[in-house]
Amino acid sequence: MKSLITGRELILKNMSVLKKKQKVMAREERKKDPGVSKLDSLPITTVVGNDMIFNGDIHGEGIVRIDGKVEGNISSKQGIILGEKADVEGTLQSDNIIIFGHIKGTVKSKELILKTTGWVQGDIVSDFLEVEMGSKYDGNLKIGQCETHNDNKQDKVKGKNFFVAPPGIEPGSTV
Repeated sequence: MKSLITGRELILKNMSVLKKKQKVMAREERKKDPGVSKLDSLPITTVVGNDMIFNGDIHGEGIVRIDGKVEGNISSKQGIILGEKADVEGTLQSDNIIIFGHIKGTVKSKELILKTTGWVQGDIVSDFLEVEMGSKYDGNLKIGQCETHNDNKQDKVKGKNFFVAPPGIEPGSTV
C-alpha cells in the first residue's frame, strides 16, 4: 500500500533537507580557506613603505597597507594590512584587518586575522577572529558587540559569544 504525501508535506521536507545542506556547505566553506580574507581580492589604495616613519592619524575608505612605523591612529572603512615589518603605536579600526606585524594599541574590526608573525599589545574587539599558531597578543579580547559597565566588573553581550583573555595568554598555551 502506497502512502500519500501531500504537497505541503513534500515542500516542508524538501525545505528541511535544503537548510541542512546549506549549513554543511557554509561550514565547509569556512574550513576550506583559512587565512583568506575579503582583502585578498581588493586593490590596496595606500601604502606606508618599510623605510617610512609616519607621525599622525590616517583616515580613509580604501585598503591601507603599513610596512613602516606609524605613531597614530589608523582607520579605514574597507581594510588595513600590517606587513611583517610594520610597527604601529595607536588604534586600528576597520571592517577587515590582517596583522603580520606589531601593534601597540587597540584593534577594532568586524574581521581580524592575526598571522603567525603578528603581535598585538593591547585590546582586541572583533566580531570574527582568526588566530594563527605562533602569533601573540597581550591584552583583553572581546568577541561581539560588548558594553562595559562603569564598574568594569561585568560585561554585557548582545547576542554574540564573549571571551576575555587574561593579559599574557598566547594562542596555543595551556592555562
